[in-house]
Amino acid sequence: MPVYSKYAKKKGVKVILNDKNQGKRHVQKQGFNMSTGDIIVTVDSDTIIEVPYGIANIIKNFEDERIGAVTGEVRVLDTYKNLLTKLIDLRYWMAFNQERAAQSNFEVVMCCSGPFAAYRKFLIDKVKDKYVSQYFLGERCTYGDDRHLTNLILEEGYRVRYDEHSKALTHVPDNLKGYIKQQIRWNKSFYREFLWTIRFAHKHHFYMTYDLVIQTLLPFLLVLAIAVTIAQFVITQNVGLLAFYFLVLISIANIRSAYGFYRTGDIQYLIFPIYAFLHVLVLIPIRFWSITTIKTTHWGTR
Repeated sequence: MPVYSKYAKKKGVKVILNDKNQGKRHVQKQGFNMSTGDIIVTVDSDTIIEVPYGIANIIKNFEDERIGAVTGEVRVLDTYKNLLTKLIDLRYWMAFNQERAAQSNFEVVMCCSGPFAAYRKFLIDKVKDKYVSQYFLGERCTYGDDRHLTNLILEEGYRVRYDEHSKALTHVPDNLKGYIKQQIRWNKSFYREFLWTIRFAHKHHFYMTYDLVIQTLLPFLLVLAIAVTIAQFVITQNVGLLAFYFLVLISIANIRSAYGFYRTGDIQYLIFPIYAFLHVLVLIPIRFWSITTIKTTHWGTR
């Protein structure tokens, strides 16, 4: 018996099986078309929402009529697997409780996480055709669905918020190969959506423009700093210069680690400085690769 059969028999549940795989956006649109409530909650197939308050908490945000979408906090379900999944989980906490939380202060969250988010139905009905039919450089867009759907809501002039009390767990890549493929998709969608978002960012709080520019420039400034340091070392043969830059990198990583520990009390943040090396050695090169291959739209999962 197919696994979906037991869910198909549940009250209020309808299972749809398509003959052809048209991608996540088209499947979501089918769900959007069937929905009848005022709020639509989107989740991924590998996501577990905290019960009983996960959905209740996220829905409360729509009491404010200015809010068009809300994202919850997503953490890693299988942190126990290895060091990579633990580092990703710690990074997720930072991403939601620093970056999205900062954006949420000005109600300009620019990416409602695919694993757990909620939207006003009348706004979804207004933008769903644009959402499904997005093209970039002549290619139909596949990944980056969560970021683009959020941008369409912001473009309509509505505000987007992060709710730390709406929690969910999701699976993440547990090996470097899978992680790199995921990050390539995410980085491509970031740069693609940057060109979309920057057009209407001025309609929202200035922080939206500031955050977009900073996120875009920082990786290039980091590479420039590394290149200048290496060039100076080659010219001067000053080992102390390299040691100083290394200590600066470690110090910044330790400050972030200490902040995470201070906020959460999770002693595992003591290993978070390792993520700094993952960022420099893996994620920065991925950014440049993503830009040079931005037109390629396949997921890389097969």
